[in-house]
Amino acid sequence: MIAARVSIVIPTYNHDQYLGAAIESALAQTHVPDDIIVIDNGSTDRTPEIAARYPVRYIRQTNQGICGSTNRGIAEATGDYVVILHSDDRLLPNHVETNLAAFAAHPEAAFVCGDYRWLGADDCWHVHRCEPLPDYYGTLLRLNFIGPPIVVMFKRDVLRDVGGFRREFEGADDQEMYLRIARQYPIHCHHHVIAEYRRHPGQNSHKLATMLAAAIKTLEAQRPYIKSHPEYRDAYRSGIRQRRSLYGEMIFWQGVGAAKRRQWTEAVTCLSVLLKYDHSQLLHPAYRRLLQRLGRRPSIQPS
Repeated sequence: MIAARVSIVIPTYNHDQYLGAAIESALAQTHVPDDIIVIDNGSTDRTPEIAARYPVRYIRQTNQGICGSTNRGIAEATGDYVVILHSDDRLLPNHVETNLAAFAAHPEAAFVCGDYRWLGADDCWHVHRCEPLPDYYGTLLRLNFIGPPIVVMFKRDVLRDVGGFRREFEGADDQEMYLRIARQYPIHCHHHVIAEYRRHPGQNSHKLATMLAAAIKTLEAQRPYIKSHPEYRDAYRSGIRQRRSLYGEMIFWQGVGAAKRRQWTEAVTCLSVLLKYDHSQLLHPAYRRLLQRLGRRPSIQPS
């Protein structure tokens, strides 16, 4: 029997301070990957120099967003299985071995996944809740229990068959991919901690307004499917509430803080997103005071 091949794809853009650690975590696997591909999305820092220090395949392209660089890596991958490692995160040494064992036990799965721990943020936490309700697709509608793609190992052919990551959902493109696959194929979660998700000021997950808008857009894209599969209606409604709850309060206080700093464009952006997606936050007493502040600036235009 021929052993399965594994490709680790590392999309990167201006992360020279983190890239070396990401590559080293891929090289430190107890089951050595067959292919490590760095896709440089037009970085202007020392990324080419850092990548040249390691035995990886380095490919540079013009900036096509995170979806564009990830899809390029999928197209270049030679493995039967693909791991997507964002260049500011790290894999734990058991990542590849644990996921391959999960595939051996569940060969029908399109992807297998586990859990992560925080890196660089001791005050952050999350709860891994993946009980199928009524199945994994329903659970993903309720909440993105998978989180970042570093905890996933995909079958390469499935990624190619479903068309890769979609740029129109950027900000929640990983959630959209999980849902799109789970509608069509079995998936499996093995629960083991296999990666480290780095928390730092420059990461996209700090762009809360963008994240909420993308998450709601991703769920709304499921509506045609749910219309013909009413067993998922409760999960869909719960998912909308969960995303609003997850992001809404943080966006509100981000807007309040921006107004206090007189950063009016950011304040208006936060309020515009809340007006569209989470009216409940606008009942807060601080909202009236914030409107009063903004009312003194009649020339403000939403960004």
